[in-house]
Amino acid sequence: MSEIRVDTVSEKTSANGVSIDSVILKDGAVDVQGVSDGIILDADNDTTISSDTDDRIDFKAGGSDIVHIFGNGNVSIGTTDDNAKLQIRKADSSVSPSSDADELFIENSGNTGITIGSSTTGTGNIHFGDSGDNDRALISYSHNTDHMTITHEGDESFVMGGGRTQTGGETSGDVSAGGLCLNMGANDAQILSFKSSDIDHGITSGTGNNAETDTYGSIKKVDSNNGGCKLSGYTEGSSVMAIELFGYTTTPDSAFSVSSQGIVQIRAVEKSGSSYTGVGNDDNMFAVKNDGSTKFIVRGDGDIGHDGSASAFDEYEDAHLARALDLSHGNGVIDSKFDQFVKYNHEDLAKIGLVGREKDGTPNHFINITGFQRLHNGAIWQQYEKHQRLAEAVYEMAKEVLGEDKANAILEKHDIKLLN
Repeated sequence: MSEIRVDTVSEKTSANGVSIDSVILKDGAVDVQGVSDGIILDADNDTTISSDTDDRIDFKAGGSDIVHIFGNGNVSIGTTDDNAKLQIRKADSSVSPSSDADELFIENSGNTGITIGSSTTGTGNIHFGDSGDNDRALISYSHNTDHMTITHEGDESFVMGGGRTQTGGETSGDVSAGGLCLNMGANDAQILSFKSSDIDHGITSGTGNNAETDTYGSIKKVDSNNGGCKLSGYTEGSSVMAIELFGYTTTPDSAFSVSSQGIVQIRAVEKSGSSYTGVGNDDNMFAVKNDGSTKFIVRGDGDIGHDGSASAFDEYEDAHLARALDLSHGNGVIDSKFDQFVKYNHEDLAKIGLVGREKDGTPNHFINITGFQRLHNGAIWQQYEKHQRLAEAVYEMAKEVLGEDKANAILEKHDIKLLN
């Protein structure tokens, strides 16, 4: 083995440096002339630094390429691809990062992920910032509360924990695992809105309505200070149904009693302490309105009321109209010798709105219940009038045949009181 020991080695020709086995020492720098594995860092020569590709520095460990630094400042780990400011590859995913998201690119041919480790009481964070705010948005996970939080402009938009998803800073909403709790704070617009790009109903104003024209359904408070839930549906064109309640069951209840259940049912209660109880007999449970005008009410005792200001049928023989309905369908009707004298038919019932019509104009048996209530009310009065006329006629005849005293005695015996 040969050995040379010197204190100083200087270049012979200015600016050429000193060359030792293709390695140039010049002006305080080492030039390995682009030789692969030009700088060896370990004893077995398999951990090296080299730059045998122009404008790229390669770091090897154990004989394998590990890190590559490119002339543009990009760094790749596990690949020589220059796709991102920092690219980490476990295996090729055949994916090229978007130019809008190429600062950090992590890839694998299978599952890929990032782990953020914190203490058992710490919080892991991902911040989104700009020149005016370094945490304009934030995704964080608290190991202390086991809550995942998405924050926007300082407000906790979503909090997830215990299988629940909550909004508005709610952390212990009254829902079970898998549930969704929406907290809108003191805001008063829709808490839930359903939209579709093919909807354009144009209903964007009116009392309590702040829906947009592509909204086909929404949920909001009835009263901004007192609460209540308002469900709204919006439609356009030839569609006439804005809200449909559809109930499914395999075992419908056929009982007809105060404990019966319906496939679709409405339940009304009033506050009692911290719980509730049934409403009073004279309190309204259910109402139907035409805009601001109430047309139908169901009370606590089951009484039903409606706006009964529509016209009576005094120009008709009410009993004949009632009989015409029975004769029009014939179900369970026993023939009467007086049926031949009934003045009206199915078409007459449809003309005055006591039954409906199909779209082609054919009368059907969809009955106007309130109309028939008015009809029956009129029929009772008409029959009362006829009864009085008949009683007066019999009384006049009795007076002529038996005399007034005996005629009066007959009225008294049978407890018949003439209107006069």
